[in-house]
Amino acid sequence: MTSSMTGFCFKEKQIKGASLIIELKTLNSRYFELNLRLADQLKIYESKVREMISAKISRGKVDCRIFLKIEENQATAYSVNPAELKTIVNATEKIAKSLKNPAPINPIDILGLLSNQTKVSLDKNIRKDVLDFLDDSLGMLVNDRQREGSKIRTVILKNIKLVELLVGRAKKIMPKVIKKHQSKITKKFKEALLDIDDSRLKQEFLLFIQKSDITEEIDRIESHIIELKRLINGSIPSGKKMDFLMQEFNREANTIGSKAISVDISNISIELKVYIEQIREQIQNIE
Repeated sequence: MTSSMTGFCFKEKQIKGASLIIELKTLNSRYFELNLRLADQLKIYESKVREMISAKISRGKVDCRIFLKIEENQATAYSVNPAELKTIVNATEKIAKSLKNPAPINPIDILGLLSNQTKVSLDKNIRKDVLDFLDDSLGMLVNDRQREGSKIRTVILKNIKLVELLVGRAKKIMPKVIKKHQSKITKKFKEALLDIDDSRLKQEFLLFIQKSDITEEIDRIESHIIELKRLINGSIPSGKKMDFLMQEFNREANTIGSKAISVDISNISIELKVYIEQIREQIQNIE
């Protein structure tokens, strides 16, 4: 399924003793880029979080923020734990005896130590909550990208149809253009010479065919159309391949323009380049 590279998801969930907040945002990028910010208590899961995100998203710039908002009553509980407090005070007194003129114990510093101990304990209990919640959030993000991708796919297919119509017009016009030019060459020879040299006339006409025939370019564009449809209807991300394919489309359209020996063919070349550029702009948003 076609997926856009742009998407957004914000979710908040209550877990024991805290609120878990996840924000995911993706933007267009040539490659996969991940900017990850985790709460201090969750940094031990960074490797797993990165693995989960890269498994779901293959291309685009990803901003992921995961926070924990500790409930106030939880913060108060650890600050008066007598056993932990006694352990820390005893340890600091032993250290103070080995120092000359030690600074007084700062209660705020002790509070910070107690806070860190509580966070470690919290980390051990919320791993499943965090990873399950991240998985749900990634699912929402992927769905959002696919909805946007479906709209992009519709626009691309519409423009592909217009390209097909232009190619069909060019194929119908070319025989008429060739016949008209053949008559034009014959007329010039009649006006310039008393006798028409058939071999010279054939040579002139053959040279014209070689310089102006766009059959190969038309055939290649039709082949590119088949491949582009296959990619956009496929189940794997193919944005990079489609982007490269559009360069080939544009090359053929330019060649048709350079070979144009009629206003109609020249106009078709210009219109082709317009629709090809519109398709390319849409593909820039595809994963």
